[in-house]
Amino acid sequence: MSTKFKVNVAGFDVAVKEKLIEVSGKEGKQSIAVEYPFLKVSRQGDVIFIDANKDVSYQKAIAGTLAANIRNAIKGVNEKYTAELELVYQHFPASMKVSGEKLIIENFVGERKPREIKLPKDVKVSVNGTKVQVVGINKYAVGQAAALIETKIQVKNKDRRVFKDGVYITKKP
Repeated sequence: MSTKFKVNVAGFDVAVKEKLIEVSGKEGKQSIAVEYPFLKVSRQGDVIFIDANKDVSYQKAIAGTLAANIRNAIKGVNEKYTAELELVYQHFPASMKVSGEKLIIENFVGERKPREIKLPKDVKVSVNGTKVQVVGINKYAVGQAAALIETKIQVKNKDRRVFKDGVYITKKP
């Protein structure tokens, strides 16, 4: 007995190759690798079938994750994912800017040396005052970039009850 997951791809440009699924749309192109030998992916008409060899929970979980990844890729290449963050400061007026592939935060908690964060290549980051917007076609890359920015800009060696400064995610992808 095998487990089948269905993904409806009617109206979308999705190509299924042996171990690769390619999704194209107006915003770009994304590829998903099928890395597990127990998964078999096939397309019949407007539906993609994901079959697992056995009806065990591990294989069902991997097949379901692949189905979700395909749905996320379809949504991403047609209407990009967006995460929003906000810079909060109380004691020292901090500022942010994007320079090339880096996000630079100056005067964060009075630090003389600016903090620099190297950004992933497949996301676009824009700064408007204290608001930061991360945009991309890959949901996981957008979420990872937002989490990277949030974790790299935290108060260190100060009392968190007093210094609530930092960059916080206000909208997840």
